[in-house]
Amino acid sequence: MIAWLLGWIWWTVLPIRKRLAVDSYRRCFPERDPGELRRSVGELAVQYLELALGKRAEVRNLELAAGGGLCLAGHFAAWDIMLVSLACQVPVTAFIKVPSSPLAAWLLARLRSQATDLELLTAQDSPRRAYDALRSGRLVLLVQDQRLNSGRAVPFFDRPAKTSPGFGAMAWQTGAPLLGIYQWREGRKHIVQLERLSVTVPEKRGAAITALTAESQRFYEERIRRRPWSWLWLHDRWR
Repeated sequence: MIAWLLGWIWWTVLPIRKRLAVDSYRRCFPERDPGELRRSVGELAVQYLELALGKRAEVRNLELAAGGGLCLAGHFAAWDIMLVSLACQVPVTAFIKVPSSPLAAWLLARLRSQATDLELLTAQDSPRRAYDALRSGRLVLLVQDQRLNSGRAVPFFDRPAKTSPGFGAMAWQTGAPLLGIYQWREGRKHIVQLERLSVTVPEKRGAAITALTAESQRFYEERIRRRPWSWLWLHDRWR
């Protein structure tokens, strides 16, 4: 009920980025009702109340994270519940974008502090910290579903999308185990699923990074198609 109400407020009263979200949704899923986006925004907002109340997700295939590895991460449903739930069970290092609002940044930091072993890195941190984390057996999460203007253009829903080459570069450099993670809601329960990525990596660095970057978008597109409303459509992914 709370998620429905918050989604309705966004759709009718405070339609922040609504046109962008609706246009992108229609281009990718012309057969679906864009009104479904009320669900994604409402569930996104209510997850923070759930997290504050101690809500945790069920993590599946956790054994894949034993010994660490590189993991694709993206903005499905309860991103922060996923992050905290995972970091309560295995050591996690994740790249994040700090909100421009000091209040929002403080609130997120407080909520994420519930995690047992969570290291957060930003774009300003030295890449060496991520490599050190990987060598020490941590699971390193790289968000690959947002636009990076200086990134590589690879297919995403049949359109070129500028994507960070960070995942591909680290994978080629280290030869670390490659995983993907995504999360969704089932009623009042949150599910997080880890999966092993099986990718044939070219020997040459440039070709390998492009192939791995393209694979990251294929992985997310496939999962978005399963639950289109579960992804955060507020990003300007194809600009």
